[in-house]
Amino acid sequence: MNSKDIGKKIKSVRSKRKLTQQVLADLAGITKSHISKIENGLTTPTLVTLSKIAKALDSPTSWFIEQEEHGELSIVRKDNREAIEEKNEIGYEYELLANKKNMSLITPTIVSVLPGAETVDPYIHENDEFILILTGSIILSYDGKKYEMNIGDSAYFSGKKPHIFLSNSKQHTTVLTIYIDNN
Repeated sequence: MNSKDIGKKIKSVRSKRKLTQQVLADLAGITKSHISKIENGLTTPTLVTLSKIAKALDSPTSWFIEQEEHGELSIVRKDNREAIEEKNEIGYEYELLANKKNMSLITPTIVSVLPGAETVDPYIHENDEFILILTGSIILSYDGKKYEMNIGDSAYFSGKKPHIFLSNSKQHTTVLTIYIDNN
């Protein structure tokens, strides 16, 4: 699903709930301008932003991105994974792995952490997070402490504490990330 389709779904749900862009922006903690750009397909929301919008709309994040479905089975072919690039200094790219539109508890994702990203402030979100380093190395900053993590290392943590991970490698780093809705 491309950014225009995601934007159309967000606009559709927002309209059905009779919310203005400003009200949705306030509920999601982002700007009205950003909501407008997403709805008009001018920018692709990051997974964190999409999660905030989904929560504000009381919808599962995965509903906004559909893939091949067979009853209760959702298959996402490697060549058809939706890549969402974050257009800022963090330098993340996301590939959603399972997109069952009725699934609301987990969102499995591969996060590609590009080398050379600037140091940025940690962020928070409502979901718990599980990460497993698949390639490369990261520095996980969590609640004011830094942890070096290498291939095969994993962590589970609350997204409500300030956190971020940045590449600690000269190569492309990939991290299996599972966002868990614990609300």
